[in-house]
Amino acid sequence: MPSIPYPLALIQLSIADSTLPWSNLVWQSLTNVLGDPWAYNHGGDKSAAATHVTEWTAGKAQAVGVFINNCKAAQDPTLHYAVKRKDNDHEGRSSWNMWVKTSWAKWKINTLIDNILQECGCEPHDVMARLNCKSADDFPTMEAAQIKQVVAIKLADALFGDDAFTDGSFLKKIREVEEEWRAMTATNAKPTIASIRTYLKKLEALVTLLSVFKDQETVKNLSSRREQVNTMLAAAKKNPAQAESSLGLPKSLRDALDRLATEEEVKELELLIEATLAAMVPLEGDKVVIDFEENIDVGDWKSGVEEYDKLSEDELWEDLGLPEKKLPFFQTRSDPDAAVDPWSEEGQIWLDNPASPAQNLAPRWHQLVGILRLIDRVLDGRPVMLMDGVGVGKTMQAVGLIACLAHYREHYRKHGKFPGKFAQRFCKKTGGNIPDLPTVIMSPPNLHHQWMSEIQRYLRRATFDVLPYTGKYTARSQWWTMAWTKCQQPPIRRIILATTNAAQDDAATVFIQGDRDSHGQPMHSPRFERISPSTLFGHEYITSIIDEGHILRNINLAHTAARALQGRSHSTVIMTATPVTTKPAAGVEGSILRAVFVGNHNPEAAHEEYLPVMKKWMGQMREWFSPTVILRTIDSTDNTGNKILGLPPYHDHSLKIKLLDWEMENLRNIARGYLDDCPIVGMSKVNPNTKSMKLDVLATLLKYHLESDGRRPLMMDESGRHLVPNPTFAAGNTNPDEPDRIIIFSAFVTSNQAIVDILDLHGIHALELNGQTPMGKRKDILDKFRSSMRPDGARVLILSGVGMDTLWSEQDDRQLRGRIYRHPQAKEVHVYRAIALKTADVFLNNISFSKGAMHEAFIGADKEFRKGLL
Repeated sequence: MPSIPYPLALIQLSIADSTLPWSNLVWQSLTNVLGDPWAYNHGGDKSAAATHVTEWTAGKAQAVGVFINNCKAAQDPTLHYAVKRKDNDHEGRSSWNMWVKTSWAKWKINTLIDNILQECGCEPHDVMARLNCKSADDFPTMEAAQIKQVVAIKLADALFGDDAFTDGSFLKKIREVEEEWRAMTATNAKPTIASIRTYLKKLEALVTLLSVFKDQETVKNLSSRREQVNTMLAAAKKNPAQAESSLGLPKSLRDALDRLATEEEVKELELLIEATLAAMVPLEGDKVVIDFEENIDVGDWKSGVEEYDKLSEDELWEDLGLPEKKLPFFQTRSDPDAAVDPWSEEGQIWLDNPASPAQNLAPRWHQLVGILRLIDRVLDGRPVMLMDGVGVGKTMQAVGLIACLAHYREHYRKHGKFPGKFAQRFCKKTGGNIPDLPTVIMSPPNLHHQWMSEIQRYLRRATFDVLPYTGKYTARSQWWTMAWTKCQQPPIRRIILATTNAAQDDAATVFIQGDRDSHGQPMHSPRFERISPSTLFGHEYITSIIDEGHILRNINLAHTAARALQGRSHSTVIMTATPVTTKPAAGVEGSILRAVFVGNHNPEAAHEEYLPVMKKWMGQMREWFSPTVILRTIDSTDNTGNKILGLPPYHDHSLKIKLLDWEMENLRNIARGYLDDCPIVGMSKVNPNTKSMKLDVLATLLKYHLESDGRRPLMMDESGRHLVPNPTFAAGNTNPDEPDRIIIFSAFVTSNQAIVDILDLHGIHALELNGQTPMGKRKDILDKFRSSMRPDGARVLILSGVGMDTLWSEQDDRQLRGRIYRHPQAKEVHVYRAIALKTADVFLNNISFSKGAMHEAFIGADKEFRKGLL
């Protein structure tokens, strides 16, 4: 039996959503009631028939409408519905109940439900057999039989179609919250702050949905979850007055909350708990953790393009079949100051004017190699991972691929073959020409504007249409019928520039979440066939390009969206400059600490067995993946042996700093039980006014280089506490129009204020940019830094979230160098590394030290630093 009568259920559904069920097209097709049943002609005869219910008169429809409105307005609709005495709503109540009871059988809703139960194997006899029920008394509840979980999506879709779903599925959100809670509270569970934050976000999203329902069971569930939140809040705040309430939490969760070491973390969690997150929160996937005990150098990895190593630039143009030595549809010049809109009529005229100060724009040798390899993979219908380092120029290669595919299709149409080395080849998936299909690019929202700018910088005006694809699915319902159909370009010269969030939202709309055994494979929802044409996943693409591919390592909605796009594309290009590495923040609880400190349980034995086997299989895996990967770095060389960027070599300086006695004592106290995790080695939390060697060296270094341009680099003297000019270097290049500028990399946002305070004391004005900076302000900050001049310009920029002081892997270090050592910046680059001797800094800077030097440096350290923490 249903928990509430059908007539009341329909009223409550209307209270929760005024458009349900009577304005819903699917429900109308089932019931043949094409609007509110109580609708009538207000100016007509009361004895005339009602608008949608022919067996009612207008007068009776009016009475029913009044009754329905009174139910909606009542403090408790259930009580008003159930009134037995004759009140003013008696006629409307009786008419409504009788009509629904009679019509329900005509609508055959029960038959529809029975069919879905049968399809899902959830008929009563099936459930009894599955659960081994011996009699009717043993028959389980719907919850125990898990019927809701199995049939809810299909049933909701059959009754109401799209309107039954909110960001994918209401039921799915309930399951996510319950699974997250069970995982955090299981025996021996070790929940992290990140997992608690994830649970709270999902809970808030669920609470927002639960709040629109009024039945007692839902209210009870809502109250239970509120109680959980309040208990967690008490534990997070460490409020003694509420300490007793936190005892109701599982011990593993209490311990995790109690590990909120800093005030900033506590405040962040409090705000997260107290905030109402109405928008859908992307799912967190299963993280794949690879515990490397020392960094893996990618310097000896195959580039994936070895077959082109000896080809000259002329030979590459010949292989591409481009005798004019320029990429099709590409600009030949660009504005170095980005002050001109290249896709405006005036901008194109300015770029084409030989007298304008525009700079030549042409791909470099390695970019031609990359484009050649990408075309080769696309024609074979095979995926490729473009892993070139930051600053090497992946975006130009991706856009060059798109342009060449459009050109190759037209060439084949006219000449019956592709140009260059591909003349005897064909598109493997068609057996002939490249199909006339668009390209889709999926990138994080923070890179969306950058992609648009780069595409417009590279491609000539009016050669391609670029269509942004952003926002929620509900706001894009007309995108394919309006924006897409207005394009005049052939499909192969259309680029859909989608944000990862938009792709995820589409995925949540047409796919359902599988179990762990599905491994992220997209699973169609019952409404996929009907809805997918209005999403990214109802269309085909010649190529899908996925930027920041490292985010796909977790099995989540982004992973599902990328997998689904790959299935709809003839080929896929994954772009990333971030191999699998461990985050700096993870060091407090595990793998990084084992890399920084030597364990005290015979660590050599573990290395003897683990490292050789790991290196052997890493080498084998690299061989397997090499045909699929394109990997060059800023240190890679071209066919002539020169660096591929064509820039003057950068210089690396290790400043080996000897810390003051109080700093070493402070670090020894930390190491004894890592009671503190101050990110800037050398800062004192005992006395903030005490001098810190590392910060003092930083300020001295900045003042020296800001005084005049092109100064000789500095080095530490023998004492390890004073900076002196390095005699092996001469003064560098100077440019009066471009003064020297300095970037400080800081891995921890919480460190920035200490850096800013020290710089202020020395009269140094610095700009700050980190992951928390709003998108609208980032461009302004970068523009201000790039245009800063003497004497008062802010020529120092503090970047956070990308490493400072000490980096956690060589891959991270390569990325950081690539952010400075790149075109069009042509100045000599100096990279300083502040290394506090006899500390973990020595190990984290294994890029600058040989293994033997690292070992000796460690042996000379105090015993507290040699002692393992895990």
